[in-house]
Amino acid sequence: MLTVMTSTQLPRLFTPLPTGRPLSTLKVLVTLSRHGSRRPNPISTTLCPNNVQNSESYHVPPEQLTEIGMEQMRLAGEEVRREYIDNQGFLSNSIGGPENKHFETYFRSDAADRCAQSAVALGYGLYPDSTAPDQYYHQPISVYMNQLPNEHDFAAPKGPCKAVAKADIHAYLEPRALETIQEHKALLEQVGQLCGINVWDIPTLPDGEDLVTGIKDIADTFTFDAQQGLRRLKGLTAEQQTEIEGLAFQHLMERYFSTDREVTYWVGGFPTLLLKNLQLPTPEKKEAFKYYSYHGHRELLHGMGQLLGWAFDFAGQPRALNTSALDPATTLFFELHQTNSSTELLFVRTFVWSPRVRRTGVKLAKCSAVDCPLAEFTSIIQRHIEATGSWEHICNYHAATFTPVLHPTTSPVTP
Repeated sequence: MLTVMTSTQLPRLFTPLPTGRPLSTLKVLVTLSRHGSRRPNPISTTLCPNNVQNSESYHVPPEQLTEIGMEQMRLAGEEVRREYIDNQGFLSNSIGGPENKHFETYFRSDAADRCAQSAVALGYGLYPDSTAPDQYYHQPISVYMNQLPNEHDFAAPKGPCKAVAKADIHAYLEPRALETIQEHKALLEQVGQLCGINVWDIPTLPDGEDLVTGIKDIADTFTFDAQQGLRRLKGLTAEQQTEIEGLAFQHLMERYFSTDREVTYWVGGFPTLLLKNLQLPTPEKKEAFKYYSYHGHRELLHGMGQLLGWAFDFAGQPRALNTSALDPATTLFFELHQTNSSTELLFVRTFVWSPRVRRTGVKLAKCSAVDCPLAEFTSIIQRHIEATGSWEHICNYHAATFTPVLHPTTSPVTP
């Protein structure tokens, strides 16, 4: 079970930032969070019918954020409040700002309900009860979302890049995925027997799916059950669970991020959105947001990690492509700073946080310094996209234009 811990209990698993940096002023904060712990997908009862007792122990619908996941995200908001309101005084006590002229914080979520719930739960921690306007105890927040087919910044592979992603996933299945599956054949057959299915029949089961996705959904079921504090499936050993979780994570990283081209369309428009946010507000934009809080899936965080040279190292998590899987509610911090000197240079400072890892500074492997100059940070993203082509080019996507449609004049209809 993943234990939710307070900041005073958290182990330090990442290298802290060095001291002695030049004095600077924080100008803009951007965070990107993976949603908290959730219930397994609906297909889990088909893939592992013998696990039905665990499946029926959840208090939320399939795929949705559990009460543990909600608390994980509330703690993420509490961490933002502690650091940027209590410690640094960067944000105001309430979302309305010091003069109640405009909202300081902008929340945006992927189209999935669990991501939107995560944004709301973070809002509970950032703006707890009693920080709301006078005469009202709670502080509601606004969360912006797009419908999935139109969500290009968080989920391009499920919208305009769906055909390209499907073709690449199919190409990965043979031969690479089948090679890894063969290496773990004995394990998969054992797990299938424990679950009550023949694992090789997954593609032909009712509402079945390809073998790689099926392995992922079975592994996720075991992972989410453990996070929920449920008993392990009868007969399943800790070693077997670790092995299938490792195989599933290897598949995830290899089939989505083996090439720079795949990284480009998996992150979609988010890098461009990030660069747009990491700009010094101009004097005429006095009502610009100070904090952008974004909420998506693990794939987006891993894609950004591959793009920026941000390797994750969460203890106890499986590893592949020189990075580890993510804890639920993992949150990436991007701070835009301006040096307090005559040059007034802009740079980006990065941190990572999870419910069991305190907010800790990160040196991006692709940047020359811990405090990454904004120009260099921008260049990392731009050079990558220039080398692969934009996600729009890769996916042959052309934005719709809305030009007036002129209809020919017709004679009025007479009775």
